[in-house]
Amino acid sequence: MEKTFISYHDLNDEIKREIDRIVEKSKKEGDELDFESAALVWFDTSFDEWIQKKYATGKKNGRKHFRMDIEIPVRIVERLIDADGNEAEEIDFVGKIINISRGGFYFHSAEHINASSIIRVVIDLSSIDENLTEVEALAMVVRSEKLEGKGFGIGVMFSSIYDESKKNLDVFIFKNVAYHLGR
Repeated sequence: MEKTFISYHDLNDEIKREIDRIVEKSKKEGDELDFESAALVWFDTSFDEWIQKKYATGKKNGRKHFRMDIEIPVRIVERLIDADGNEAEEIDFVGKIINISRGGFYFHSAEHINASSIIRVVIDLSSIDENLTEVEALAMVVRSEKLEGKGFGIGVMFSSIYDESKKNLDVFIFKNVAYHLGR
């Protein structure tokens, strides 16, 4: 039996209606989608625009994807390309994600990583949701800043994320945002 990742009854009513429209449209087109597949289609094609229209604060921040505040560990396991031209190296340290989106995340770290570096990261989503596994991705550091006190704030953009990892990330963000909207 396949695990169900998204629970219909936990969703906001407006999101339910959006997903129901996709299910009905797929029936009419003869390519009937189940609820979970339709939810992921809606998330992939409409979520970011929908949430910006509904919940934007009026400020334009230039971001393509909605960012969700959360605290979750991230392992940085390899530096593939360093902005200083250093050789690729295996590293292993843990940082704390402060916010995440489908396009990247921002985390705090005791270690400095140069902007423009390419790193391999592992985010274990099973620590928050037992139905999900880890997300492994390559990411480019787009911002690295010294924080007051100790540590660094590092912003990364996903540059390569594999299919199953992408699905896990999408389901994680969908569930943690869509379940709580309008509650």
